[in-house]
Amino acid sequence: MQEIGLIQVGAGVWGTSWAAKIASTPGVRLEAVVDVQADAAREIATASGLSADRAFTSLGDALDATDASAVVIIAPPTTHAPLALEAIARGKHVLIEKPLAESVEDAQSVVAAAGEAGVQAMVSQNYRFKRAARTVQRLIRDGIIGRVEQVTIQYRKNPPFFGFRAEMDEPLLIDMSIHHLDALRGIVGVEPATVRARSWNPSWSIFTSNSAALVEIVGTHGEQVLYTGSWSSHGTPTTWDGAWQIEGERGAIAWDQNRVRVHFRSAFDTVFMPGAVERDGVMEVDLDVVEHEERAGTLREFRRAILEGTAAETSVNDNLASISLVLAAVESAKQDGTTFTLQNTTEGTKS
Repeated sequence: MQEIGLIQVGAGVWGTSWAAKIASTPGVRLEAVVDVQADAAREIATASGLSADRAFTSLGDALDATDASAVVIIAPPTTHAPLALEAIARGKHVLIEKPLAESVEDAQSVVAAAGEAGVQAMVSQNYRFKRAARTVQRLIRDGIIGRVEQVTIQYRKNPPFFGFRAEMDEPLLIDMSIHHLDALRGIVGVEPATVRARSWNPSWSIFTSNSAALVEIVGTHGEQVLYTGSWSSHGTPTTWDGAWQIEGERGAIAWDQNRVRVHFRSAFDTVFMPGAVERDGVMEVDLDVVEHEERAGTLREFRRAILEGTAAETSVNDNLASISLVLAAVESAKQDGTTFTLQNTTEGTKS
């Protein structure tokens, strides 16, 4: 199997996990580690079986010293666009942790640079590469519930984060809701036309900025979407994916706790649904087999895009619509719920 050599930028706690994921994913190999903290880079490099001289404090030095064909960017969000542009300027493919950038303009600059350089640039929207998500995607594409008309998403967690996530602006919307709102597009197939949002921070929150939000979206085909999320919830936690109700003309898909169930308007439809078992009048669907899930899925898709020369599913071009939606929601929240119109993956304008 042809392997793709990778430079990993970022050696914090999440970087340690990423290095282990790279090591366990067929078709990719780690060639160097970069972090502003030399000891952290060296620790991950040696733990990954690399020599200490494969640890660097700058991406430029790592690019000079290796012949890796791609860069994986896991550093804090403020660095994503600058690092991606540096790697692209050297002709390297890039896989970028979400969020793609801190502004639509920065995201657009990465899209433009990758296009001009002819390299693959992809965002690690790893939640798309899960069994339950893929199952929901297939059911919707197969028209099981007909045209989607309304979607409700609930997300509740209380993670003990520290570091940049605890201190960043609008952490829930920017660092977590990007997963759910990207899945709204990539899994459910709803493209946003307008968005308005409110955000707040409970008194007990460990976050500096708002850690809870309500987002209302209207899709380009009139779909109505209501999203509520919190990183400071005392309620029963959802999974990281959240709890979804996706309703269409023929029925509804409930996606919750890594289970996918279908409720049809017509009781007779339950008789004819393959790959599902009826329980209490609701069809529980077998989850699709996904060989490589989550970040392993993004790494394999990144490798495929590089070798085949075709855009990745979560390419920066596609992700521009997701990050534009999130940043428009952030701006709406800052303006007390002003409605923003999304214009073909460019920054929203007030309605």
